[in-house]
Amino acid sequence: MKIFTPKSSAIALAVAAATLAAGAVVSDPRDFDLTKLRYRVEPSSVFKNNRAQAVERVGRILDGDRQATMTRAEAASSEAPAPVLTLGPANNLGDIDGPDGQRWYYTASFVNEEIPPHDNVVFTDYILQEYSFDIYDSDMKYVGTIKDKMDYRDDEVRVPLCELTPVITRNFFNTDDKLELIVGLSVNAAPGYNHYRSLVYSLNGKKDSQGYDEPVYEIERLVGDVAEGKAAGGKDNYYITFMSDVSDFAGEADEESFWEYLCAQKMRFEIYGRALSAEGPRRLLDIAIPVIQLQGDQENHPSIISTNHGDDTYIMIGHYEQPFYNRYDNPMSDDLTQREDNNLIIDLYKSAGDELVHSSTSTIPVVRDLMADTDGNPTALFSYYCVGGLRHREDILFDAPGATAGKPWFFVTRSNYQISTDSTIDSYFTYSHEGERKATLFEYALGSTAMGDIAGFEPQQMFLSKGPWGYQFSFVDLYSGKTTAEIDYEYSYDPDSDAEMLTANLARTPDGKSYKYVCEMRYPLVDDQENNIMRFIWINADGSFDHIDNVNMGKGVAYAQSYMSTGSLAPHAYSVSDVPTYMMLVKRSTSTEVKIEELLIAQKITAEMPEGKTLLSLGPDDKGALGGIVPEFGANPRLMIYRTDSHSYTLDVYNLPLDGDGAGVSDIAAAAGDGFTLDGTTLRADGTVTLYTVAGAIAASGEGSIDLSTVNPGIYIVTAGGKASKILIK
Repeated sequence: MKIFTPKSSAIALAVAAATLAAGAVVSDPRDFDLTKLRYRVEPSSVFKNNRAQAVERVGRILDGDRQATMTRAEAASSEAPAPVLTLGPANNLGDIDGPDGQRWYYTASFVNEEIPPHDNVVFTDYILQEYSFDIYDSDMKYVGTIKDKMDYRDDEVRVPLCELTPVITRNFFNTDDKLELIVGLSVNAAPGYNHYRSLVYSLNGKKDSQGYDEPVYEIERLVGDVAEGKAAGGKDNYYITFMSDVSDFAGEADEESFWEYLCAQKMRFEIYGRALSAEGPRRLLDIAIPVIQLQGDQENHPSIISTNHGDDTYIMIGHYEQPFYNRYDNPMSDDLTQREDNNLIIDLYKSAGDELVHSSTSTIPVVRDLMADTDGNPTALFSYYCVGGLRHREDILFDAPGATAGKPWFFVTRSNYQISTDSTIDSYFTYSHEGERKATLFEYALGSTAMGDIAGFEPQQMFLSKGPWGYQFSFVDLYSGKTTAEIDYEYSYDPDSDAEMLTANLARTPDGKSYKYVCEMRYPLVDDQENNIMRFIWINADGSFDHIDNVNMGKGVAYAQSYMSTGSLAPHAYSVSDVPTYMMLVKRSTSTEVKIEELLIAQKITAEMPEGKTLLSLGPDDKGALGGIVPEFGANPRLMIYRTDSHSYTLDVYNLPLDGDGAGVSDIAAAAGDGFTLDGTTLRADGTVTLYTVAGAIAASGEGSIDLSTVNPGIYIVTAGGKASKILIK
């Protein structure tokens, strides 16, 4: 086989490029866009979610702008199992946080008035008239529809944002037991201002004489964050934060009053608790913070984080004690300077019965890091500080060693803004509740990605840095701050061959009492039949080489990217066989122009399968091109394929494993295995016995035995006596 390199071929494999999130020099309150901070769950598409975006940002640093120009095909044919269910077509569709922690789904349809090009307008304008959302439960069964017409007010002209806020509540906005859904609207109003509002509907609730659903509640805000606390009196117990932008400034701003104008532009956080009467939800907290004092760079970092710990709900609000910048009176000047005597204030609020009370305040010094070059000249213009810049909610460390009850520690991100590159160099620290720096996790990272959590091990992060010998991956245990392994981007696994480049697309997976890293390699092979071979290198926890898996992608591959996660690397995630199986997004061409974007799920090449084995191959079809790819691992494993054309979206659902039975699992007999026996619903073993989901999470554990009667049906991995076995619980 031969290896593709940039010198030998233009179709070298690359991680998808995406620009680094640039740190803003200043977030001008006049340009503040509230819709950027609206509540959104983690993007579900595996090739578009937050982790994938972090991989892409690191990949851009490693690989530069080398990927080929890509277009999508009009149509393509592929042989594949038929989906077991299809939703759509619709104008939009997606998933939503449903009751009892389930994932529900929706499709959206919009009726627009089309205004063709006229006068000096060169595009067709779409004016929203009606919207409707069909709701489906976790089993894709239709539950109900909400439908309403658009009510334009005063000088409102169009709707750039109409979306279903991705959470379903009950007993929050009123006291009946109907499901409640929130539609968020951003409405353009002349001369260029936005109005925001959230309309709440009861699913299958009251309708007007024309058949439209009547809102049960309306608030002139957008939902900014959501937390579901412990149920109270048998009722759901949400805490929902609504956000709006307000100003205390009166009159016209000029150079003499511009600073006062800036400081008067505020972000307002209103936190509501569930309704206890027909009057609706209760406002528990109302705080307005000047935009110029929001934590981080005031634009790209969350200022409010809602989370749960045990039976308690906590809400964190982060802000600077004083404006981040020194006073300036000319909005066109470039002489912005960072205030030196400043602190990051972390306020925690805690649920207490039906109320929300202030729990604590932590004060963290904000110190500018000059990042001086070899001549002593500063290269960093500003040093922004925030909590939530590393792992968002997980940056609040209730269980960190040393933290006491109700007094969490924090991961704090310091982002040094460099005007030369319009980007940030980030450093990460652990601070105690009292504001004392306890550990330096990593300084001057060019990027980072989270490693999947594995039972028995600390949460871990990969940080990318560049040293005198090139780029390096550093793996850091986040509680102890210990660097467990350092792997060179140009990795030497064969002493007789040159080092080969890796990618930032990597994950870790359990391996007995340890774990391994699995990484997509930078360049594919080409076999004698001109098949492109993607390679996955397995690396031990200490950074030493283990082995390489080769996967046949077929011919004409111009670009490919795999999906890597702890769940996807688990045994039997895609197949009932023991052969490792990988999922990839492939762009395939027959000439210099890329023609087909294809989802490929295939097993590695083995002695018994010298060509490998393809389990699923999907390209564009009459439903449109691939728009989102979402695997779900666990008791109800399945694969969701979102398709889109110029007018609509469609969702196809496939059972996992792909070669299992119709229930999504194979008929694996639950019998005795290595180190354990089964006695009815009791699994017995000598010593500790642990039951893992296929995603690597602990489902049950015990000394000598586990009761399986309370465990959800599905495929599991049993570890006992240092050995692992696969079982199916029906």
